[in-house]
Amino acid sequence: MDNDTYSDKRIIKYASENLISIKIDAEKDSGPEQKKKYRVRGYPTILLLDSFGNEIDRIVGYRPPDEFMAELVRIEIGTNTLSSLQSKYLRNMDDPSLELTLVEKYIDLNVKDSAEKHLKNALQYYEQENEFTFQNIFNISQLYYRIGSVDVSIELLDKIVENDIDSSETAYFYGLLYKTKVSNKVDDLLQYVSIIDNIEWKKLSYWQVIRIVKKSGEDPDLEASLYLKAVNLYDKNYKYLPSLLNGFAWRMTELGRNLPKALEKVNIALEYGEDIPILDTKAEVLWKLGRTEDALEIINKCIQGDPNKKHYQDQKAKFLENNNI
Repeated sequence: MDNDTYSDKRIIKYASENLISIKIDAEKDSGPEQKKKYRVRGYPTILLLDSFGNEIDRIVGYRPPDEFMAELVRIEIGTNTLSSLQSKYLRNMDDPSLELTLVEKYIDLNVKDSAEKHLKNALQYYEQENEFTFQNIFNISQLYYRIGSVDVSIELLDKIVENDIDSSETAYFYGLLYKTKVSNKVDDLLQYVSIIDNIEWKKLSYWQVIRIVKKSGEDPDLEASLYLKAVNLYDKNYKYLPSLLNGFAWRMTELGRNLPKALEKVNIALEYGEDIPILDTKAEVLWKLGRTEDALEIINKCIQGDPNKKHYQDQKAKFLENNNI
């Protein structure tokens, strides 16, 4: 963030006028103590504190300048800050909706132990008040999943199914999805996805199975087949379509499968603009298809666009070394 966000003139001006900024290395000097005190889980983490050292809110992870600036303004006016949500909850501790809003905030800030404590409170409230509705329990199950308590999430989803609560089919699907993640056994999920029409569920299912199959490395044909099915579910309105298609094409070069389809997809990605990394993928696909002359033509474009990147030079050398023209 030093190279773009922190050096942005707007950020510098805002910080100089509104903040006292201190940069701390979490591994040196007082860093470990501060890291423990404020329960910092990852880097970068930007803590916004009041004059007494109480946390107002935090910004976790990389943010480009525009997004970082928007976050600073949001925090300044007190919108959805940790301190404002804590205050609302303390004024009405019997409102589980406020508690769950606080849970989501803690998850966003990567403070999962606090999130879990409030999740237990909300679940206990719903059980005591006999408000075991689909929406209440399903929401809690998803929050448990987000903090990594997959077993608890599955248990709650199974309860919805066992009690035949409205929308239990949704609970069944997510339960099956999470069980597949835990067991790494894909057959039941693949069988289920073959008979459903829900596009979003199909996407989630394919990506889950692809991750498992890719990790095992035991069935490249299945991985390639499911990857193609997955990308075919996305239309031109998908914001990240070029990146998705580029990822598919490159993976197919690694697997040595679906190469004609890979070329088709990478060409679609390039219709959105001649992005150099996507051109690099196209060159690799062409080379794997035995079209070395075409591959060299494309990789030369990459070199012209970014002459200092060693990868493109290495790619050209590889193509020339294996040139069967």
